[in-house]
Amino acid sequence: MRILLVSDEPRDASMGGPKVALKLQAGLQGLGHTCEALFRPELGARPRSPRLRMAAAPWLARRAAAERSRHAGRYDVIDAASAEGWMMAPGAARVVVARSHGLEHRYYRELLADAEAGLLHKPWGRRLWYPAVRLTQVRQALRRARRVIVLSQADREWVLARGWQAAERIEVIPHGVDGARWQQAPAPNAERGAGVLFCGWWTTSKGVAYLAQAYRLLLERGVRAPLTLLGVGVGDASWPQLEARVRAAFVPAAQPLLRLLPRMHDEAAVFAEYRRHDLLICPSTSEGFGLVVVEALSQRLPVVCCQGVGAAELLRHEREALLAPARDAGALAAALEELWRHPERRRALGEAGRERVRELSWEAIAARTAACYQRALGAAAAAAGR
Repeated sequence: MRILLVSDEPRDASMGGPKVALKLQAGLQGLGHTCEALFRPELGARPRSPRLRMAAAPWLARRAAAERSRHAGRYDVIDAASAEGWMMAPGAARVVVARSHGLEHRYYRELLADAEAGLLHKPWGRRLWYPAVRLTQVRQALRRARRVIVLSQADREWVLARGWQAAERIEVIPHGVDGARWQQAPAPNAERGAGVLFCGWWTTSKGVAYLAQAYRLLLERGVRAPLTLLGVGVGDASWPQLEARVRAAFVPAAQPLLRLLPRMHDEAAVFAEYRRHDLLICPSTSEGFGLVVVEALSQRLPVVCCQGVGAAELLRHEREALLAPARDAGALAAALEELWRHPERRRALGEAGRERVRELSWEAIAARTAACYQRALGAAAAAAGR
């Protein structure tokens, strides 16, 4: 097959969406398919305004894909992220597949809940603009696609309940982890000792307010586990201000135990942090998948994860991870305390979690994705032959 992946995101492998596209591209190429990818640089530098860019993304994606197909020939499949498949020109590919890295409608619902809880300011202008523009675009992209790929059953049920696609056209395909990284995991009894690890931007949707509250509770219970906050921002000139703002969310007693690191572009360095730490916490209130969860588990790093994280669907509570309700600092603190005080529990969860993600290699995910494309092409051919 000739495949084109399209996403209006930077070509930056340290970011979730682009990283997934690049890993998938490599996996599909490894299966013998021709696979190209268009990111923001190929879609065009303007408009630069985030709101205008969001509104224009479907048109920019259509223009870039049409231009590429005129030079390279028609594609079998265009796999477009989020709203980017809405306006795709019919002549650019035989079928268009809409991909969600986490259904934006569910994410927006949680942002409103954060606003109601006083965690962020969301003026009415933004509350009206985003649903009217972006969410409408995403809905139309899902409706027009020959196939829809989502990351969780919860996303699939949302799309199905609203009649945006037929059940047979919605496929759940999670993200993966490199098989080579899985093989490089430390031994079950390897020395760690770096404490608790959090990976992600410092935003309300990552559950950072509840993380800070849970850590305060942990200290009050006499547990002084070091906490590393990795990737909370970019290590540029604004880093000192960001670090001060992040630290201000934690009580004074926490300060000596906190270690803040900017986003790392070197994947090997990120995996080295997985291997050094004793457990990972993913407290997100809304997370399409949570790639960090499966990556951590691949390194035998036990995970405390909120149930709002898409990857939580793949894990059994107290078997492969400890799962906590979203927005519950007390439950997060209890889970962290349980694992910190019982190293044997950490080892057992880490081992079971690693076995659970064995089947989620990018090679396997690419094969599942290629099979989805083939089904879409077969359905299109059958419809054309009627």
